[in-house]
Amino acid sequence: MRFLFYASNGLGIGHLSRLLNVAQSLSKEAPSSEILFLTQSEAAPFPEANPFYAIRLPGRNRARTGGLTAKSYLQTIRPLILQAVASFDPHVLVTDTFPEGPEKELAPTMEWPIHKAFIFREQHVRRAEDPYLYQSLRRYHRILVPHDTDSIPLPSFLKSDPRLRWTGPILPSDPLLSRKEARERLGIPENRETLLLSFGGGGDPEGKQRAKEIATFLRGKNRSFFYAAGPLSRSLPEGIHAGEWLPLWPIRPYLRAFDGTIASGGYNTVHELLEAGVPSFLCDFPRILDPQADRIDRLAREGRVMTHSGRTLPELLVALETFLEKREVLSDSLQKLPTPTYPGAETAARILLDILQSS
Repeated sequence: MRFLFYASNGLGIGHLSRLLNVAQSLSKEAPSSEILFLTQSEAAPFPEANPFYAIRLPGRNRARTGGLTAKSYLQTIRPLILQAVASFDPHVLVTDTFPEGPEKELAPTMEWPIHKAFIFREQHVRRAEDPYLYQSLRRYHRILVPHDTDSIPLPSFLKSDPRLRWTGPILPSDPLLSRKEARERLGIPENRETLLLSFGGGGDPEGKQRAKEIATFLRGKNRSFFYAAGPLSRSLPEGIHAGEWLPLWPIRPYLRAFDGTIASGGYNTVHELLEAGVPSFLCDFPRILDPQADRIDRLAREGRVMTHSGRTLPELLVALETFLEKREVLSDSLQKLPTPTYPGAETAARILLDILQSS
């Protein structure tokens, strides 16, 4: 079977990461399958650092900085997407978050007579009830929800939809490095308390500013830290010293090297931190679709993370001071909780392999 994964561009790399995780599980379940990535992601290590053949199209951000209007961009990109679909002739098209792409660049492709699967990550309720979403999902044969069953609110029109499948969180299947091995690889002395800053894939100006502010705060407290800027950040971030910058992606295998993390509340970041069992202080960033604040609040009520309630920088830093003081207490609490396992990528792969037989 031939599978085409379409990964759109964005402020982060969540769409791309989830699709890569599913594709990796798919290649293990069915080694003879052909997998093609069609993507606008501008993440630096992709596609060269990944095993799948990929066609990378210039993204909307590059088009904008290159002087193209939105109209010219769409007129250029849509025929390229259609040509790739026609040439590869996939059995299944898999997309994530945006059913027709963030710029509706996939709209013509939806007419193509192939099976389609959509990964429906948690969205703001007000956006999830948008009539456009209902209409755009009508052409999909499977809707995969990468969360535990009934753990997030769904749009009313999906609750009893026979196409719906809960997969559980979608993360890579490869194991994490131990604390000792991760520290040896990163060159962190065993007895040095070291924190990690991580605010998404690196495409968000607000995340970069937050990293700069917290880095200044941690230096003032004489705290050792690294800033994982994400693969969309291709140069030394402003306000970050060279010795503090960790231009490494994916960061997930190395998470247990750190004594605590200060991070954003994105889907991938949160699930990876929970999997690693690292005490975390999470900051929500406003997103059109992703309800980061809701996700963080749920976990804070469960005692799994710490966060802040104020919106100003001084209020954030006061809460962060509390986290630094209580980090070890949170770490002890996390060790008493069961370590979460996430077989979502494997479940999603099996659903995709069955899509032709059961549709």
